[in-house]
Amino acid sequence: MEDHALTLSLVRGLLGEVHPELRAASVELDASSNLVRLRFEYDGEPSNAARDSCSFAATGVIADFPAPWGLDEQHLVRPRPQPIKPLALLAYRRWEPEDAA
Repeated sequence: MEDHALTLSLVRGLLGEVHPELRAASVELDASSNLVRLRFEYDGEPSNAARDSCSFAATGVIADFPAPWGLDEQHLVRPRPQPIKPLALLAYRRWEPEDAA
């Protein structure tokens, strides 16, 4: 899968699933391990609803891949002002006041 298609897969999965706590969502492929890696970074400990929504988005992404692809779903706490540390393809980044500078 090409980079833009992988990014769009995550964007599609996030439709209606983004919570205010979510700072960033990124994705990358590890073709040598047949692994789709997704990283969700939150501003503090995510609520169950926020985490479930991101897991739902991850399910949508992995559905675009035939077996034997696996999923590495990462949910990381990165409160502001800590910098986000996205994977290779950043699909979503929340606007934050320091972004306006």
